[in-house]
Amino acid sequence: MDICRLEERRIDRVEQYTAVICEVWRRSAITNRHVADATGRGCSIISKVKNGRYPMCADLMHRLIDLFEMDRVRLFVAIEIAGKGELYFDAPFKSVCHASVCFVQELLTLMNEDTSPEHRALFAAFSDQTIGLVAGQAGTGVRDRISTIIPMITSLIASAESSHPVTPPGSAAA
Repeated sequence: MDICRLEERRIDRVEQYTAVICEVWRRSAITNRHVADATGRGCSIISKVKNGRYPMCADLMHRLIDLFEMDRVRLFVAIEIAGKGELYFDAPFKSVCHASVCFVQELLTLMNEDTSPEHRALFAAFSDQTIGLVAGQAGTGVRDRISTIIPMITSLIASAESSHPVTPPGSAAA
């Protein structure tokens, strides 16, 4: 990827962050005076930023995200992964993001050495209860999509366990 293309992509992402933050700002009941006080900027600059007449720096973006209590993960996924900032406001997308985070958290517990072999086996097997729990967060059709990746994840876990065998507690290592 050439430098010009990377710069275009960066500019597009910054514009998307700005657009989403400004839309949340418009939907909130927070006044420009309050935003100026909370961010340490002048009212004139804040008004220009809100109306798109002044660029929003990274520091201000982070302060506004905190001020408006925006979901950083959903914002990141909408812009950096899906490439569509407007998805931040989509209710089904919000549910999918929440379910995805729950799913990834469960997968990360498998990497924890303190996780019991029983827990690993249960999650690796993807019982109906586990699939229902994760998919239930995202809505219809997700259960089937999760079910299609079961063989791949089960294989991944099996290969990880074979390269790092777990010695049962109380047994002597040879």
